[in-house]
Amino acid sequence: MKRLIIFSMMCLVAIGLTAQETHVIEPAILEVRYDSWQEEHDDSYILRVGKNANQFFSYFQNRTDSLDFTDAATFQISLNEFLESNDKSPDRTKRLKASTISRELLYQDLATGKLTLYSNFASAYNTYEEEIPTQKWTINMDSTATILGMECHYATTIFRGREWKVWFTEEIPVSLGPWKLGGLPGLILKATADNDFIKFTAVSIKTDGLSPVTFYNWAKSKYYKMTREKFLKYKNRPRTIPYTEKVIPAKPYIELE
Repeated sequence: MKRLIIFSMMCLVAIGLTAQETHVIEPAILEVRYDSWQEEHDDSYILRVGKNANQFFSYFQNRTDSLDFTDAATFQISLNEFLESNDKSPDRTKRLKASTISRELLYQDLATGKLTLYSNFASAYNTYEEEIPTQKWTINMDSTATILGMECHYATTIFRGREWKVWFTEEIPVSLGPWKLGGLPGLILKATADNDFIKFTAVSIKTDGLSPVTFYNWAKSKYYKMTREKFLKYKNRPRTIPYTEKVIPAKPYIELE
């Protein structure tokens, strides 16, 4: 019953932009999968990179959405997985895969220099656009670590209200990383914020047999366009509607300012 209520909420759309269907943007040349940890829940994210665009999204949430909105049979698969999860289990692998940004999709367009975020949470479909963010990094080339067999160097920054510590590799000269992080002379393979409150760790890197950079909108939803500042007020405000234990609250949000 809980799932049906949540599913019905997901089907509602906000008054806003004309809905776009799921469609291919361009071929991908690199794909990185990051395992993520935040509070009591785990997630897994995909950074998919093309020549002119890239995207960052939750692997598990995108899979669930694709099952929910394909047909009755695939929705039943998703429903069964939801009902079998147990958020109070001491075994984290049995808990619902989610985080405070699992319902967000980020796209960067290098031609325009813009980042666009699409969010669907608690029946609210919102989007905003901003200049692709930059961070001012302090790099320590003497501090090294090995991740996925590659030598990495250490860097730190203060970004949007949190202190980030990352490890990047110059063996892959792509100035990107998880979420909105980037601008270093190599790919970020590990990132943590606020004493490991948030963690992203690369677990695989692919260059062959890749899915293309794709705009995902399985429900063909309409998104309400707003500013980033207004979006942050919405995400960081105390919640006023009841939630089940299966729904991840927005606070504390990854971006504070």
